[in-house]
Amino acid sequence: MQTPYPRILKQFGLNPNDIKIYRTLYNLGRSKTGIIIRETAIASSRVYASLQNLVRKGLVSYQVKNNIKYYQAELPDQLIEEAEDNVEELKGFADNLKLFPISKNKRNETNTYEGVHGLKMAYEQHTENLEKGETVSIIAFVGEEYASSQPIRLFFSKTIDRIMIEKKCHGKMITHKEIKKIIKRDRPDSSIYTIRHLSENYTLPYTVNISKKEVVMGVWGDEPTVFTISNPVVVSAFQKNFDYLWKIAK
Repeated sequence: MQTPYPRILKQFGLNPNDIKIYRTLYNLGRSKTGIIIRETAIASSRVYASLQNLVRKGLVSYQVKNNIKYYQAELPDQLIEEAEDNVEELKGFADNLKLFPISKNKRNETNTYEGVHGLKMAYEQHTENLEKGETVSIIAFVGEEYASSQPIRLFFSKTIDRIMIEKKCHGKMITHKEIKKIIKRDRPDSSIYTIRHLSENYTLPYTVNISKKEVVMGVWGDEPTVFTISNPVVVSAFQKNFDYLWKIAK
């Protein structure tokens, strides 16, 4: 038998030795300490300490015969009760926090993300927050910084496009002809986008994503910076500008 859910057991204060011994007892059945030490190859002092912890957690019980303890693994019923108690306490804690003024404050309308990691975080959160079936408007007048960065292109292809497909979203994108070629070439799921292009003479110093609730502006480069704005007035203004450019794009 494999180790029973080590990640969950760790959350209840069990260390690797505890978990290994618990697993071993499930494999062996009722066993003496000497057998457990031999099967686990854990020092005897640590085996005794782990057994005490497991007994205290209700995961192991023992019987005494002729002054010898025989241990056996038990189902985690006590941990289940402990988890249920913790959930109730957390609910009470959350209810109390709602009484504080800070919980009634509106969330920040703007956020700033820096660096490649920040860029990925901003665009992934933006895409995750799209409504199912939503159409997002995109202005992507990026240049060499996108064309020469395979990791960034892979991020948009493997992460952003995947989320768009899962949420059955669509993108209307305005870009330059060369970038359109790169997107068609490197992003196998680019069919989820309707792409139009403008002259190379038309450019912006940033890219823009516009959803129903948020505008994302990305200033690209070696250390990109991304700004997000959640404000209906700003979203509406950017959408009107996009709609105008969409009409004149080819």
